[in-house]
Amino acid sequence: MNEMENLYLQGIKIAVDTLAAEIAKQRQDAARRGHYDNLPEWIDLEQAVTLKRGICAGKKRAEKGKKRSADEPVEGGASMNTYKQKTSLQPCCGLNYKMIGGRRCWRKADVIAWLGVTDDDLEEYQKQQRKEAKIESA
Repeated sequence: MNEMENLYLQGIKIAVDTLAAEIAKQRQDAARRGHYDNLPEWIDLEQAVTLKRGICAGKKRAEKGKKRSADEPVEGGASMNTYKQKTSLQPCCGLNYKMIGGRRCWRKADVIAWLGVTDDDLEEYQKQQRKEAKIESA
């Protein structure tokens, strides 16, 4: 094999590795989205907080290198009273909700987006939600 063929094969290997990584990422994203397919179209605060707690607990376990056992309660995130009192911590920062059965409910897509918001992202998320609320009210 000459040097040119060797470089060509190395380029192909890099392209295949890159493609394999992209496929793995897309599969992971699809699996994550699939977890939310069975959610109702409108989600109240208690349901949203239950989902958020599960994600926060999962992240904590991942950082510690632990797996959740079947009998372990799902915990993580702030308390329910904190979410109720601080609208800035709610989906859409307490905005863009509909009253259903006397409860504030948000669209499934808005709640799914909110699930990924961390404390570090909270300020930017709040700005974005306030901006979107102004656009909708205008």
